[in-house]
Amino acid sequence: MSSLANVILFLALVTTSIMVAVMYVKLKKLDRYHAEYQQIFDRTGDALKGAQTAVMSFGAEGKETLALLGSRIEEAKAVAAQLETLTREASRQTQPRSNSLNS
Repeated sequence: MSSLANVILFLALVTTSIMVAVMYVKLKKLDRYHAEYQQIFDRTGDALKGAQTAVMSFGAEGKETLALLGSRIEEAKAVAAQLETLTREASRQTQPRSNSLNS
């Protein structure tokens, strides 16, 4: 009877040892996956920070570009007004000469 109990206990010990070894291998694999996921999340966080910086920079550059564009439009309007004035003056100066030649 004692040897039967010893055999059962021995089989239980071997089964438990095998289960612990299998569990150890699974835990090691899970640990590797965790490390990989941590690296991926870190890289994702860095990429998101870079995107945030780019968006903020784009916004600031966009405002600056818009301000420069506004000032260039104002300059263009002023030049267009000067050109229109000069064109009117030139046409006024050519009209009297045309009329005096026809008379």
